[in-house]
Amino acid sequence: MQFLSDVYITCPDCKGRRFKEAVLEIAYKGKNIHDLLNLTVNQALDFFRDHQKIIGALQPLADVGLGYIRLGQPINTLSGGEAQRLKLSRHVKLNGHAAGRTLFIFDEPTTGLHFDDIAKLLSALQQLVDNGNTVLVIEHNMDVVKTADWVIDLGPEGGDNGGRVVA
Repeated sequence: MQFLSDVYITCPDCKGRRFKEAVLEIAYKGKNIHDLLNLTVNQALDFFRDHQKIIGALQPLADVGLGYIRLGQPINTLSGGEAQRLKLSRHVKLNGHAAGRTLFIFDEPTTGLHFDDIAKLLSALQQLVDNGNTVLVIEHNMDVVKTADWVIDLGPEGGDNGGRVVA
């Protein structure tokens, strides 16, 4: 049945809140676990501003332009670019303490991004490079291309007319 779209059914017991009523009765600063998982990353950064461990875990998400996603958002609802940036945020956080020796390859990570989010992404990619990693980006966005140390232009066209080194 691969041709059918995914079907989601709301649980009649928890009404889609994912927790039993006894768990939902427990609150922190007026919010239960369901409320907390519905916060965006940016809202959570503000809500937990006095908790450095939580801020340390969430800040890399905001740094790569994912401040708008909800804490409890299912992974399968992320776009390809969001999934790439989610993985990137993990490595930016891990490599913030020690030099890396990893090759990162990104395929069109800016697709659909706002200019401000592209700037955040470029900053995160630069942090990877500054930490001793190598970053290879396949990209058409000239704002990204102009920041590269090296550019390999393939073409001269796409498909059967492409794939040759132009410059």
